[in-house]
Formats: sequence, C-alpha cells, structure tokens
Amino acid sequence: MKRALAVILGVVMVCLVAYLSWLNPAAVEFRLTPGRSIHAPLSVLVVLSFVIGLLLVLTAGLIQAGRRALVAWRLGRQQRLEERIENWQERGSELIWRGDLQQGRALLQKAWQRRPEDARALLTLAESYLDTGDFHRATRLLSEAASQQEANPDVLFALAEAYRRAEDRAASLTILERLHALRPHSPRAVRALRDAYIDGERWTEAVNLQEGLLAQVRDPAQLARERACLSALRYQLAIHVEDLPARVQALEALADSRAGNVPLWVSLGDAFVSSDRRDEASVVWERALRTQARTVFVERLASIATENRHRERLRNLLRKLRSDQVRPDMVRLLTAQLLLEDGETDQAARELDAVQNPANLPPFVQRLRAEIYRQRGNLEEAVTAYAKAPVHDTAYRCSVCERQVIDWTGYCMRCHTLDSYRSEVEIGLL
Repeated sequence: MKRALAVILGVVMVCLVAYLSWLNPAAVEFRLTPGRSIHAPLSVLVVLSFVIGLLLVLTAGLIQAGRRALVAWRLGRQQRLEERIENWQERGSELIWRGDLQQGRALLQKAWQRRPEDARALLTLAESYLDTGDFHRATRLLSEAASQQEANPDVLFALAEAYRRAEDRAASLTILERLHALRPHSPRAVRALRDAYIDGERWTEAVNLQEGLLAQVRDPAQLARERACLSALRYQLAIHVEDLPARVQALEALADSRAGNVPLWVSLGDAFVSSDRRDEASVVWERALRTQARTVFVERLASIATENRHRERLRNLLRKLRSDQVRPDMVRLLTAQLLLEDGETDQAARELDAVQNPANLPPFVQRLRAEIYRQRGNLEEAVTAYAKAPVHDTAYRCSVCERQVIDWTGYCMRCHTLDSYRSEVEIGLL
C-alpha cells in the first residue's frame, strides 16, 4: 500500500513539473552572487530548488537517524556490558559458595574493576578473603576503595569489620569514627562506633553516642532495649571513676534512679568497703538481699563477716528469705558453707542431708562434704571428696552468652549485657 502511494505521488510530481515546464518555457536570469548569474528555464530552476530542498530534508533526516542509531548502539553496548558485569558478579559469588575461590575471586575482581561505583562485588570479594583468614588482602582491597573522597559507607563498615577481625582495634575505631562523621545520623554507624568504644572501655564516648541514639528510636521494644543499654553504660562509667568518693556519689545517684538493679547495689557496697565504710556496705547488701535474693549478696556479706555473730546474722537472713524467691537447696549449700566457717560441722551436715534434689546439685557440694570430712578428721573420705570438688568455690556464668568467670561481674564485656552473670550456686530464681 505504501509503495503504491509512493508511486502515485511520484507520478503526480513528475506531471506537475512537466506542466510547469510547459507553462514557463522562457529562460530567466538567476543571480548566484552580485557579479555572477545564470540563465535557465524557470521550470528547471523550480525543479532544482525542489531537489535541493529535498536533499536538505533527507540530509537532516539522515543525521537525526544516525544520531538515534548511535545513541541506541551506545545504550545497547552499555546494557550488554552491565549484563556481562552482573553475570560475572553472580557467577563469582556462586563459585565462592561452591569453594572455587580462585576463579570466583577473578570474576569478582573483574566485575569490581569494570564497575567500581558498585561495591557489591568488592564486598563479596573481601569477605571471601576474610573467611580464609587473609586479612591483609581483604583490608588492602577495602582500603583502596575507601581511599576515595566520597567513600561508600558499606565499604567503610566492611573495612572496620576487617580490621576488627584482624584484631587491629585502633584502625577499626578510626574507620568507624570516619564512618560516623560521614553518616552521623545512621543508627548502624552509631551502634558500631558505640560497641567499639565499649571494647576500648571508653565509657564516656559510648554513653554520649547511646544518648543520641535514643532520640532516633521509635519502636517501643527497641527503645526499651536501648534504654537498658544506656543504663548499663552509665553503670560502667560510674564504676570506672578513679576518685573513690566521686565513684560512690555516682553509684548512689544511679541507685536512687534505678532501684533494684543488682550490679548497682553490689558495686555501691564494694565502694563503701573500699572507703572503710563496712557498716554502710552491710546495710546496702542486706537490704538488697531481702528484696532481690542473689548469691552475690551472700558472698559479699560473708566477705565482711569478721565475727561469728555476723555469719549467724547472715544465716538468719537466709532462713527468712521467701521460699517463692529462692531455690531452697542452694540456700542450704550456702548456709552449710557459713556453718563450716564457724566449725559447725554437724549442723552443716544436717543442711546437706536436708537437700531435696541431690542429683541436681552443682559440684560445689563435694567441696562442702570434703570440708566436713576434714574437720571431723576423716582424711581418706576428705581426699576422695576433694578430688571430685571444683578448684574454686563458685563460678559465674553469663546467662546470655555462656561466658564463665571466677569472680562476679556486673557487665558482660562479650555480649554487652548488664546483670547477666549467675553463680553456680545461685539462690535466686532465674
């Protein structure tokens, strides 16, 4: 149909030109310049003008079509390159997961070099080196990318993690501080830098960051967790005050605002003892033991019980604890220990015999039985019992990360949790 129309249009144009030529047979003068002209039939000049105009239109059309074709070619070429890079990246990641590290890394390296603004290939490549313990190469790759003026935050975060895994905490902290300066309102950057300050025991900086983070949290559950973290950091800041009177004052201020916090009461009593204020420490620990029964309070009170009457007072306090707040068998173990310190072997033995679930007792009971045998003069039985007893009287374990320590601590440096340590002989209900 289009060809027929073109033919018809061509025939019409030829007829029109022939008709004009027949109507205008005379020659006319056509000036090209002021001093130059030509003589030609009018019809020829009309046809020539038409042909020139047509050629100009065709030339402009060809230029536009060529330009569109060039743009389309470039876009197609860029798209094919992007598809090839995506294929390299996906194939490289797949090979890494399959264990073909050499070929997978080569593809990821090629993808990153062709598209350095996309950090996905670089991060996967660096992670593959970290997984095999090649921290130097991982940090070198990430440092090269992070050296750009406007570094990718994900690259900085990965670089800080690489330095941390390489145990270069100073370099990791430097990168995290740079990341925080680059993205000061990013909760992820704030938390990472806060944890780095915690690992470095820079409690003031950690508290300041945590206070700023609270203003950004909206979810009630998350807000409660962040407030608990802030309380833990303020506690750590207080107990690390070097000046003893100032430490006591800081702990008292926190204890007044956070009643019932076991680490605060324990540490406040410790500060009183260090200040030769044992009576005040005893009052603090006894009050805390009545309201929140825990083995650590019993141990602290026993440590300052210099006379038999002090231990008798502590034993009476243990007997008065509410049965719904304590584990009776563990209370009996601690009572037996206090009796043995006063040489009351028969009463200590009766406490152990009154245990309701002997199969669930910790190995610490063997140490108590060995001490009973020793004080009674039964050396052979004492040696046998001591062989089954633990080296230390009690041990503490974190209820969150299972880290075990000998001495009680109010804050777990591994999982950053406050009041998570429980004694092997824990009287309080978990």
